[in-house]
Amino acid sequence: MTISRAAGWISAALLEQQRQRSKTSLILHVFSQWGGLGLVPLAILDSSLLPTFGSLDVLVAFLSARQGDLWPYYAAMALLGAMIGSYLTYKLGQKTGLGWMERKFGRRRSLQVEYALEHWGVGAIFVSTVAPPPFPTSVFLLAAGAFNYKMRRFLSAVFSGRAIRYGLLSAIAAHYGRTIVRYMRHPGEHLWISLTLTLFIVLLTVGFLLLSKTTPEFPQGEQARTPKLAGGLN
Repeated sequence: MTISRAAGWISAALLEQQRQRSKTSLILHVFSQWGGLGLVPLAILDSSLLPTFGSLDVLVAFLSARQGDLWPYYAAMALLGAMIGSYLTYKLGQKTGLGWMERKFGRRRSLQVEYALEHWGVGAIFVSTVAPPPFPTSVFLLAAGAFNYKMRRFLSAVFSGRAIRYGLLSAIAAHYGRTIVRYMRHPGEHLWISLTLTLFIVLLTVGFLLLSKTTPEFPQGEQARTPKLAGGLN
């Protein structure tokens, strides 16, 4: 690799990062004016197929840092919107089916998500709702509907994962104030925090998957296909 090519890739990455920050700032400007109520429609969008560039997490942290005593309210508003959005995406998956999902996201990624749902069941849905951006959570929500995964278990997994995510995020932001907001907007400047959070999420994920590795509940007579895959989700 030449130095000029490497410099070009770095410049492109920085430019893309700057574009995403601009889009995040625009979204935050729109929804932050509504306070806690703005978290509901933003969380609905965040659980849909539309990209929100991590703006929901930033807004939850910002509001909780500004009014620390209201952090349970902000967590609840984000959770409410996430449940509504997840349900709508699930129903979209039911209506459109596997074929549309494969055309939208590609056959390889669709099979990888299908593999995770078949082998980990509720654990895969839970992990997708806890994992931070840019994890493709909406693909898992859509796939659960396309596979007719049982609604009760689906909603339970989404509720658990989102409650943990937004509860911890708002509580930490209320305690540490604007420091956590600066971290979320510029994570590269706080590498040790990123590593700690990543390790925590990995440990939480592994623990939950080991405890919940059961045969997923698909409707009788319906099962996901069994793809032969190697490697993880890209």
